[in-house]
Amino acid sequence: DKAVKHVLEQLKYPDAFLNGLMQLYTYPEMDCFDEIEFLDGRIFERYSIPQRIGDEIVGRVFSFRDVTRRKQMEEQLLQQATCDPLTGLPNRILLKDRIDQEIKHAKRQHSKVAILFFDLDRFKIVNDSLGHNVGDSLLQVVSQRLKGCIREGDTLARWGGDEFIIVLTNIKYREQVIPIISLCQEALEEIFLIDNRSISITSSVGASFYPMDGTNATVLLKNADAAMYCAKADGRNNYRFYNPQMNAKAVEQLALAADLHKALEKQEFFLLYQPMVDLKTHKIVSVEALIRWLHPVRGLISPLEFIEVAEETGLIPLIGEWVIKTACIQNRRWQSLGLDPIKVAVNVSGIQFKQDNIVQVVETALAEAKLAPQYLNLELTESSIMGDTQTYIYAMNALKKLGVGLVIDDFGTGYSSLSYLKRFPVNKIKIDKSFVRDIHIDEDDKAIVQAIIAMAQQLKLRVVAEGVETREQLTFLQTHHCDEIQGFYFSPPINAKELGQMLRQQQKNGYLMRSNQDTIKPVLHKRLDDN
Repeated sequence: DKAVKHVLEQLKYPDAFLNGLMQLYTYPEMDCFDEIEFLDGRIFERYSIPQRIGDEIVGRVFSFRDVTRRKQMEEQLLQQATCDPLTGLPNRILLKDRIDQEIKHAKRQHSKVAILFFDLDRFKIVNDSLGHNVGDSLLQVVSQRLKGCIREGDTLARWGGDEFIIVLTNIKYREQVIPIISLCQEALEEIFLIDNRSISITSSVGASFYPMDGTNATVLLKNADAAMYCAKADGRNNYRFYNPQMNAKAVEQLALAADLHKALEKQEFFLLYQPMVDLKTHKIVSVEALIRWLHPVRGLISPLEFIEVAEETGLIPLIGEWVIKTACIQNRRWQSLGLDPIKVAVNVSGIQFKQDNIVQVVETALAEAKLAPQYLNLELTESSIMGDTQTYIYAMNALKKLGVGLVIDDFGTGYSSLSYLKRFPVNKIKIDKSFVRDIHIDEDDKAIVQAIIAMAQQLKLRVVAEGVETREQLTFLQTHHCDEIQGFYFSPPINAKELGQMLRQQQKNGYLMRSNQDTIKPVLHKRLDDN
């Protein structure tokens, strides 16, 4: 009748409602407790028991209660407990449950489960330079892009921070995941437009597989994480499959990070200095300060091994501040010995340069050392200043006003164009050693180096060639009017005392002294190209 029809039209599952009523007619002695969902979102609990007079059932008693609010709260609590609030993706709790379920399925089907551990390369720089709001927006778009790269039955979860997990099911062999990894990485390499800012990122990926690399979620995730760290250590923007040796490397990295916190306090860092030689005056005009870590147990540690760890742990600003102060004090010390003044160049991390106090740090270092600002250069890598150019330009202008020199390091390896270069108030660019290595035999490298020198001359910038190791490289650079060179052909990085001796000999003799392993020999006829 009309009343029944009216009720059914409001229900989300009318057929189930009718089937339930028919079952009560069939089994009149049965108690009933269930829920009824309406199309408008309301939910009612329904409780029904037979009505008896004596031993005879004469009808039924129904009780209804609106539990919509309670259900909404329960659903909200479940959502909060199992989903990431920023991206809406499954969180760690739900992820582990999904992995365990997929392992049970794979065990029955004799198949494999793949765990892909994604980490966004240098995401901390985005957060530090552009703010957490931009970082959060970027993570939301990243999750959408990754979601578009996987199959319907696969799981995408946010592990935390800038880390995402993909669980791939019904895998027959390991290489089957490579196209999926490539698809995801390519999707993340496309430029992100966040708050009218163009952001470029890459990702490092580690993969582990059930049952070869673990038989439960905890072990598989730990091993995929170890593989991801190896992918990062091998240059980022790539992937690695787990192997047992990786766990030892991951433990070593954690220990390195812990020791790094104590290294400054225990004064385990020291500086070496590598000369830069003017090709017109044939004299050392500048030195680059290079940090080294003398670990009490591990021995000498290269910055290639610990600078990235320092950036990830947030220690790089403190370490960078120490380098600037130490280099300034040493340069002033050389001057106080009566040596001809030279510039000292210090590498500055992009993270440190984004700090609000970078100008104050430099001012304080110069004041404490009593060093005039024209004798300090700050070097920034080309790739590190491409993210938020306006912020960099503001800091650069303040430092230039202070009188400090600014240098773009590793030039040619980033993505800067002439229009970018014109906006930066820099004094000098350094050609990356990868272009210098084969300039005497590689036509492409020759063309690149010539073009950089010509461009710099037009912009009235000085040019330094890094990594000069052979006479052939030197001859090419002299022929094409490079301003300065730096490299093992003249001197490796040496300590402050040795550099002081070299400067004193240069001042005494009027020409450059070339370092050759453990001995120092004069350049004949006072000319570099006669040696």
